[in-house]
Parts: sequence; C-alpha cells; structure tokens
Amino acid sequence: MKDYEGIFIAKASLTDEADKKLLALIEGEISKSGGKVENVEKWGKKTIAYPVKKNKEGVYYKLDFKITPDKISGLKKMYGLQEDILRVMIVKKG
Repeated sequence: MKDYEGIFIAKASLTDEADKKLLALIEGEISKSGGKVENVEKWGKKTIAYPVKKNKEGVYYKLDFKITPDKISGLKKMYGLQEDILRVMIVKKG
C-alpha cells in the first residue's frame, strides 16, 4: 500500500449533517476499497479561485490515507459522481 493525500472541495451550502454524511462517505469509500484513512483535516470554508459548478465558495478537506495504486482511478470516478463534491485531487506522497 502507498501513501496518498486527497484534497476535496465540497459545496459550501451543505448543512452540518450533510457535511458529516459526505465526510463519512469519502472515508467509507476508501475503507471499502481496502484502504486506511490515517488523518482527516477540515480546512473550512474558503473562496475558490474561480467558480466551480456556479459555486464561488467551498469547504476544503484534506485526507491522508494508504491504499493500493490500482484503486485510485475507481475512487476518483466515484467521487466525481457525487453532486456535493466540487473538486477532488489525489496525489501520491513521497
């Protein structure tokens, strides 16, 4: 398993409950794919440099996790289908 870092931008208009459900979904998909979430940071609401899907603000999350490299493309595809996730960037650490 390799170390990865994921940055997620979610819609700023989400309620606290929807926000928690989205974070649980993100972590759950990593676990379902055989990965392990090591650290989760919520960076909070920030202005996005340019509008994304007509949103000017987003809530940023940073996750550090371990997973096998062949599972990354499936995770990116699944996260891309989520309506409440505006952007996802997953990079290999080190």
